[in-house]
Amino acid sequence: MESITPFFANNKKIVPVIALPELDMALPLADTLAACGFTILEITLRTPCALDAIRQIARERPAIKVGAGTVKNVAQLQAAEDAGAQFIVSPGLDLAMVSKARSAKLPLVPGIMTATELMQAENEGIPVVKLFPATLAGGTDFIDAMKPVFPGMLFFPTGGINEESAAEFLARENVLCIGGSWLTPARLMQQRDWPKIHEVASRC
Repeated sequence: MESITPFFANNKKIVPVIALPELDMALPLADTLAACGFTILEITLRTPCALDAIRQIARERPAIKVGAGTVKNVAQLQAAEDAGAQFIVSPGLDLAMVSKARSAKLPLVPGIMTATELMQAENEGIPVVKLFPATLAGGTDFIDAMKPVFPGMLFFPTGGINEESAAEFLARENVLCIGGSWLTPARLMQQRDWPKIHEVASRC
């Protein structure tokens, strides 16, 4: 299974998780975040314009690695790949999606919240999993408890993490990165307040 790990060789360890309301926001938002050092973006498939936004960023901002989030089935994975997504993030673990991503050589980060799912991911050769929803699934306590049992597994926690708790997650050696929606508040995006978003992102 291809890994997302190389993306973070010289990059911040926080991935903005973006539910984009309107397509015309895609490039200004991407530029604002990139100016703060965030060059890995996750566009969630929760809004109608998500695939078009991925396509636009992939085509017009090649320095940014853009992935698709909230991918729940093979059809969505294929659509995201066709749009130019460079990685896939899913809320759960689906073996058909694992097989499809492997054949496409596309990094897939599946969601887990139990040791059983984590064991299944390890046995499938998946190097990085998304702990989701991170705070409800046990947060750093869960991550710490799994480290001696699954020493080679890396986590990409998402869900409920905020500016105040980010450092606690990132302090764990088995945390590759974290996902955060707090970097792009819905109110600020609706207002197209890129300077304020820049201010929020600059603090991280």
